Amino acid sequence: MTHFTRRTRTRSLSLLALLTAALTPCAAPASADPAAPFLGVWNYDQPDRSTMTNIATLDLGGFPATFPQIGTVVFSHGDNGEILGHTDQGCTWRFRVEGTALELATPDQHCFNHIIDSEYNIDRWRVDTDGDQERETMHANSYQGGSTFSFELAAGRRTRAAAGHRADTVRAFTGSWRFDPVDPARLINLAQVSGASPVTVPTPIGGTIDFRPGPGDTMIARTTDGCDWTFETHGNTAELAPETQSCGGNTRTFWSAAADGQRQTTIMAGVAPDGSRFSLTTGELTRVS
Repeated sequence: MTHFTRRTRTRSLSLLALLTAALTPCAAPASADPAAPFLGVWNYDQPDRSTMTNIATLDLGGFPATFPQIGTVVFSHGDNGEILGHTDQGCTWRFRVEGTALELATPDQHCFNHIIDSEYNIDRWRVDTDGDQERETMHANSYQGGSTFSFELAAGRRTRAAAGHRADTVRAFTGSWRFDPVDPARLINLAQVSGASPVTVPTPIGGTIDFRPGPGDTMIARTTDGCDWTFETHGNTAELAPETQSCGGNTRTFWSAAADGQRQTTIMAGVAPDGSRFSLTTGELTRVS
């Protein structure tokens, strides 16, 4: 009888231990990386002017200009526990994990952006993630012509590039796209062209671009001059690869596009056959076929 009681108590204690373990929250492994939710490549979602999603505002001395935000950022480990954010436009920014978010490590970071030929300082940049979705807010100071202008992104949204599927990317880009009518007030499809002098001349951009699938993860864009340009594509974003390409006397030194199957936003820069440099910061196109 005593032997039976001991076995019963042992079995009861074992069941109690299992029940307690099941109800106790699992502690995160000591080696868990707090930066893990942020690491990798992230694409801006399609800009939406109606909600101001991925639409930044630049205060040009009382004249508010808006600029769609597209392209990628790559978050990776840096030194001393910092996280590096490297953008497709060639700038690298230092972050730290603060609670469940990324915050700039210091507010005094600067970069000279060769795409827009302008220096700027980002003094506030917060990044939050939820699985494959990312939200961000940003404030920067743009230095142009001896003046400082305030740049604000209040509703930044990105998606992890690895979450996309090739078939979705092909559907988003394949077809013929036409540049929308020029809108000088919002700088839509108005390139800035500079020749021998530093003065830039606003120049309308028009015509069509035809996208078709290429090998692997590439898409090929054919412009009206018969030139083919190769892009690396992931998710909703296409970026010129290699970064500099030439055809028919034209050189593209930067070209990034985001598409959702009906609307496309593009940023590009390069050199024309006559040697003049151009940049288009707000290109908008509509799919026509």
